[in-house]
Amino acid sequence: MLQTQEILVERYQLQRVLGETASRQTWLAQDLTNQEQVVIKLLTATDQLQWDNLRLFEREAKILRQLDHPYIPQYRDYFVLERDIIYFALVQEYIPAKSLKELLAEGKIFSETEAREIAIAVLKILIYLHKLSPSVLHRDIKPSNLLIKQSQNQKTQIYLVDFGAVQDRAAAEGATFTVVGTYGYAPLEQFGGRATPASDLYALGASLVNLVTNISPADLPQFDSQMQFAHLVKLNPGFVKWLQQMIEPNLEYRFQSALEALKALEINQLAITGMNKNISYTPILVYKSLDKLEIHIPLLNKNTFELIFGGVGLFVWICFIFTSGSTASFWVGWLLFIFGTLLIAWLTLPSFIENEIYFDNKTFEIKWKLFNITLKRQRGNVLKIDKVYSSLTGGMGNKKVPEVTLAVGIDEYSFGRLKAGLTKEESRYIASEIRNWLGI
Repeated sequence: MLQTQEILVERYQLQRVLGETASRQTWLAQDLTNQEQVVIKLLTATDQLQWDNLRLFEREAKILRQLDHPYIPQYRDYFVLERDIIYFALVQEYIPAKSLKELLAEGKIFSETEAREIAIAVLKILIYLHKLSPSVLHRDIKPSNLLIKQSQNQKTQIYLVDFGAVQDRAAAEGATFTVVGTYGYAPLEQFGGRATPASDLYALGASLVNLVTNISPADLPQFDSQMQFAHLVKLNPGFVKWLQQMIEPNLEYRFQSALEALKALEINQLAITGMNKNISYTPILVYKSLDKLEIHIPLLNKNTFELIFGGVGLFVWICFIFTSGSTASFWVGWLLFIFGTLLIAWLTLPSFIENEIYFDNKTFEIKWKLFNITLKRQRGNVLKIDKVYSSLTGGMGNKKVPEVTLAVGIDEYSFGRLKAGLTKEESRYIASEIRNWLGI
């Protein structure tokens, strides 16, 4: 039995046990050649040692030796220790940081901002691993294998550790496979021996769900084999949809690469952090943040005021002319005045319709307002929006006018068709802002 302060191969002095199972020990040790702390993982060679365990251990050492990434612990050494029991030893860099699992155990629930930062950091590591030739699959991403550390400039650093289940794609081509992974974090195809880069994405998505809910993925309710978490958290709908695609049980519907997942997240990130201003070619106002999106389509044709008041003045003058004569002329004049006023209102009031569109974590609302009076409103579930698109629809006469449509199943919610002056570019801009914020 190994003891604290014992020196292995005249170089590594054991300090304390970091973890222990029936056949494995993990020690924090001091490298006496450079006085650096290292982690030593020991696999005990007993009668109960299975060949697959030794094969995975040697594969971990082999692959770590080939890796060179600032947020993956560096390989240091590999040796066999012969005592009363034979130990296979892997030495690697020590990262003085807590695991995300430890923070969850302390009761921490991660904010959306923190979860996004972790997602981006791990995706960049996976892009590196999956682009190697052959690709390297971690196959056991979970909170206990993600370490978090604050650098001197207060930047959060995330490390991916424990490559004990690692596999390169070349090794996966054989007829036999070893079932690895942690229940709740590993997708079904991995337990069938068909791990792909998308399998690591599933594990990352499940880990992120764990962080924002502080509930193990295995304990979450499921529907059609997909864990249900959206009702437990208040997250940006785009981030919720992104997470749902990460943990999609059907491999075909999941992100296929870490780069694809990162680009989708960055588009949504820009949609919630971009400048809140009206773009140069339109007075449309957009306010966006993590938890809400507001779009105000104001009065676009202010010259309509002159048209209305000029027209009303004209009919007042006509009324005055007719009322200065006979009784018959008086009534004709007033009928012309009323008819003309209604005609002008019918032609011009739609130009005064303003739209306000509001989205939060759960619902959306569309308002049609005339002179700040709400004429109509529609509400719906923001997470059920399937598509957002701009199109041309029939306006007055045969004229086609732009509008924006939210598709929610078989229902459609459209706005913009009564606006005078809404251009194709503006409708496309509005649809794009909504899509990006929603992660569609």
